[in-house]
Amino acid sequence: MANQSATEAKQQYIKVMGEKLGTQYAALWQELAQLNITWSEFIELYGTKKSRIELMNQSAGHFFRMVQDSLWEGLVLHIARLTDRPEVLGRTNLTLHNLPVLIPDATLKSRIEALCLEAIDKTKFARDWRNRRIAHRDLKLALGALPKPLPAVEVKHVNAALACFTEILNSIARPYLDSETSFKHSARIHGAIELLYVLDAGLARQAEHQRRLETGDHSPELFAVRDL
Repeated sequence: MANQSATEAKQQYIKVMGEKLGTQYAALWQELAQLNITWSEFIELYGTKKSRIELMNQSAGHFFRMVQDSLWEGLVLHIARLTDRPEVLGRTNLTLHNLPVLIPDATLKSRIEALCLEAIDKTKFARDWRNRRIAHRDLKLALGALPKPLPAVEVKHVNAALACFTEILNSIARPYLDSETSFKHSARIHGAIELLYVLDAGLARQAEHQRRLETGDHSPELFAVRDL
């Protein structure tokens, strides 16, 4: 499966699962893969080492705070979307809750229904953040008028939600495909780690420039600025 394109994988899913289940399974697989990649990048930047936070603050603290807030809100919205009701105000949604009704096997259907209920419980934090802070702006919360505070969210809470999503898809993949996916180990290139190394190298060069200026070195190269 690792070397398949998204289109090839979708065709395989449809072949073994049928048109309706295979099509939605393929779409949800892509959603969950991207969600895990985004979460992994977020953790690389903001949830791994204090030194990385310090590096970003030294480089462009205000900007990286905006990145942090935007990534967090995007993650919360993504988690909430995947656990939305199948239909809202007459519009149908791509959601994990669509899957049970598409499964003919009663035992597997029951298993997926139970996991979907578990997913609802594990993602309460996301819907609260979405409803009162991101998609809408709760007035009392915005004005600080003794509102019910937003739930504190720890890394383990997001990990538990993503693990539940993964188990839903893998519970379907095992009988149909005789395989499963470890979404949290998705390959990532040209991402957060590469950026951090560039920032570190840039700060080191900046410090060296400052050191040379302080010793009386006023070489033209120290004042050259590229037009980015």
